[in-house]
Amino acid sequence: MSFDPLSFFEPDTKVKRVGEQDEIETFNLESQNTYEKVTEEEPKDEEANFVPLEVLDLPTISTSLPTEVITTVLKLLQPEQVKNFGNQRRQIPSLFTTEELQEYLNSKHLTMVEVVKLSEYIGHNLKSTLTITQLPTCSSSEVTAYLTKIIACPFLNLTEEERNTIYDLASFVMTANFAPALKGNTTRMVQIDGLEREILLYEPALTEDKVGNITWGASLELAKLIVNGCSEEWISNKETTILELGAGTGLVTIVLGILMHKVVSTDLPEIIDNLSKNIMLNKLHCTLSQSFETFDDTSLINVTSLDWRDPLDFLQRTHQPEGYKTIVISDPVYSSQHPYWVQKAVNATLSKDDSSRVVFMVGQRDRFQDVRDNLWRLMIESGLKVISEKVINGFDDYGELPYDYKVFGWN
Repeated sequence: MSFDPLSFFEPDTKVKRVGEQDEIETFNLESQNTYEKVTEEEPKDEEANFVPLEVLDLPTISTSLPTEVITTVLKLLQPEQVKNFGNQRRQIPSLFTTEELQEYLNSKHLTMVEVVKLSEYIGHNLKSTLTITQLPTCSSSEVTAYLTKIIACPFLNLTEEERNTIYDLASFVMTANFAPALKGNTTRMVQIDGLEREILLYEPALTEDKVGNITWGASLELAKLIVNGCSEEWISNKETTILELGAGTGLVTIVLGILMHKVVSTDLPEIIDNLSKNIMLNKLHCTLSQSFETFDDTSLINVTSLDWRDPLDFLQRTHQPEGYKTIVISDPVYSSQHPYWVQKAVNATLSKDDSSRVVFMVGQRDRFQDVRDNLWRLMIESGLKVISEKVINGFDDYGELPYDYKVFGWN
């Protein structure tokens, strides 16, 4: 099971058809030759010698294990580039074109020579060898044990530099696969159907309780709804300034900015620097205002701090003392205190206009069921009512997760 940092808190490759006379250059993964011409006139038995590898098929960890062999194994075990959420491991097709194979190996920082040497060392064909990349998904506990053996092995035959390289790589592979929140600084790529551009989100290494520096699945699900037009029920026009509470790494703010909505994006003082950097990383202009500054409301995106426990300080620095007609919040509660803070912030910042809306997207994590129930109860006690709601099935870094989507308006 993956490590979830919230546990610290209280409660496709397309196949191209080839005509009978067509011939394409491909790499046959059943062959130990580097390149081979394959045509439909001379079919090969693709599965003849193919066996998906298990952890027991990996090289035995010992002092005599060649450096290039163990580093190749570790690079194959590395996860794919972080993209959205869920299972990001690329399935290995029977045939690679030369270009596809090179691109795949480049993504793993490997060469053909290194993979061929590993294939020969373990006595399996290349297609079987490449299935090592799937092991963290299908055999997580066994892979963890294998990586632990690597880290514990003294490798006395290697230089100190070689040993440190292996230890660092093994440690990275372990945390990146099984504790993604601890893997260190990383940049996540987000792709949303209907949005022409990809979004990049820099996530600093998790330190202390700064979970706002992690991109959570709720923000992706809310961003999808916005892109697909579902926000029309709570965004009356492009002139409406939207307030985001707890913007985190900025995904929802960035999507709103790309769609030319005016946004005031807020979070704690220690989060907003990275938030503003992510907005600019995606080629959007924003104005960053510190807690003691009055911000310029002429900017499309304003980034500033807002402490839910003291929202009046925020209102004193805005040009909308009457509040905002639209507030969006994703995954705001992971402590028994948070619903009360959210209630205080919403009551202070939501306009009393009948058309005002506050939009929630909250993951249904079992350990926080009581916290969520309390949040919804407090919203009703504040004089709000549910305008619309549904459950959305999505992902985060730790697997599949349903999300509560709720839109509240004044009673």
